[in-house]
Amino acid sequence: MADVLRVALLALALVSLSACSQDETTGPAEGPASTGAGQEPRPSPQIITEADSGAAFSLPVGGETTLRLSSDWIWDEPVVDGDAVSLAVVNYIQDPGFSEWVVMADQPGEATIASSGTAACAGQDGCADGPQDFQVRITVE
Repeated sequence: MADVLRVALLALALVSLSACSQDETTGPAEGPASTGAGQEPRPSPQIITEADSGAAFSLPVGGETTLRLSSDWIWDEPVVDGDAVSLAVVNYIQDPGFSEWVVMADQPGEATIASSGTAACAGQDGCADGPQDFQVRITVE
């Protein structure tokens, strides 16, 4: 009985470790943070953050991803340039530490999502000066 329990615990640990190492929902995009123009789009992660600014992503028609912009910045409402995607704001009862939108791939084409933010700590010592710009390009196929 003890051997069966050890094997079960080992299997559970391996599955947990495997799931952690394959999580691609957070973190910055790979590659240079440019405007996304001329870049070959890569499949969209589950969550796009300000660290992904300048990246180019692809979504299938009918697909969705999430845009999260941190509360470290006070962001303007994101603007979509193009008809390929639309945004729907996600409202929370309790502040999760970010603003969130669902990005929905409506039709084939390209769209750019852009926003500008001001540091939430503006006016304090050691706080970032100037705005933070965010932009990603989404190709819907």
